[in-house]
Amino acid sequence: MTARPRNGGARGKADLHIHTLYSDGTASVAQVLDWVEHQTDLDLIAITDHERIDGALRARELHAAGDFHFELSVGEEITTRRGHLLALFIEERIPALRPLGETVERIHAAGGIAVAPHTMAPLTPSVGGGSMRQLQRDTDAGRHLDAIELMNPSAAGRARHHARRRVAPPARHRFLRRARRGGDRHRVDLVPGSERRGFPRRTRELGARTRRGSLEHVAQRGRLPPAARRQGAAPPARDRAW
Repeated sequence: MTARPRNGGARGKADLHIHTLYSDGTASVAQVLDWVEHQTDLDLIAITDHERIDGALRARELHAAGDFHFELSVGEEITTRRGHLLALFIEERIPALRPLGETVERIHAAGGIAVAPHTMAPLTPSVGGGSMRQLQRDTDAGRHLDAIELMNPSAAGRARHHARRRVAPPARHRFLRRARRGGDRHRVDLVPGSERRGFPRRTRELGARTRRGSLEHVAQRGRLPPAARRQGAAPPARDRAW
């Protein structure tokens, strides 16, 4: 593991939404690790298969036994009663088909962070704007989302991009500063290492603090790249080849 971001700059890169053959992805965990190591300059990835973490745990075993220059997080994409939710930096599976607020609470109790992916998308179960606002109004901070995806290159994620941007500004301090540019990669060749986050610390220090506090700090300090801040910005051609 290198002390500085692999791209040589001040900011690291992460893709925190990757699927494998353990759910609806098309690559094995070994293929994902090999691709990230040799074809990208990512500093951090998360394996987030649907309703299971055994693939992510297997990836972590292979990662620990290999000589890789990026960090890996165990994650899960969970189907709640209000749509999909990402759990990052967890050690145990979070059950599906539970109420949204309860699922967020379970993620936090497990030491993870809760991210709403492809929000408001009509083509796949997604958390809506009303549900996000309801969570943020909850007096129990343990039920608050830690971040939402404003950009998601999948067909589902692109479908409501403008509406997603309209939801964020009224609660800018809650949503936009914690927004992340999503990955949602189901094919290994669509993991281009293009998601920039403003990692304020060196990569090794990030790896030593991969729990909720460190990534919240990144989410609050980071900025979306200019292309992602343009409303209606299209993803790269390789992302469109879904």
